Amino acid sequence: MNSLHKKVQIITLHKEKKALLLLEMKADRGFGWQNVTGSVESGEDIFTAAKRELLEETGIEEAELVQLSQEFKFHDRWGKDVIEYCFASLTNKDEITISKEEHQGFKWLPINEVQSKDFKYESNFLAFQEAINCLS
Repeated sequence: MNSLHKKVQIITLHKEKKALLLLEMKADRGFGWQNVTGSVESGEDIFTAAKRELLEETGIEEAELVQLSQEFKFHDRWGKDVIEYCFASLTNKDEITISKEEHQGFKWLPINEVQSKDFKYESNFLAFQEAINCLS
């Protein structure tokens, strides 16, 4: 278990608009839409990593962060065995500042319109399905 590379996935939901934030990956990252994701840095706990990644990829500083029960294990594109911990982020912030190194766009999608085909990775949709329970 210790040899697994730790990552976080943050499903970002707008509380008032009942919408999901999706980030569009750049070409060198394979295009497609995804939730906020990133690696846990050395000496960092997963909650701190989730808050940092949310800030780095969206500019959102103030948000409720809830750890979800889902975890995903997979083999990434760099050959690492990964465990990804999932969080829901609840915000009312409309303005997003994306990380231009990683993403080329973003959109708010009403949660009642979200489908699995909206995501590049199935794990993003599965985590979204659990996260929407945090809005009720």
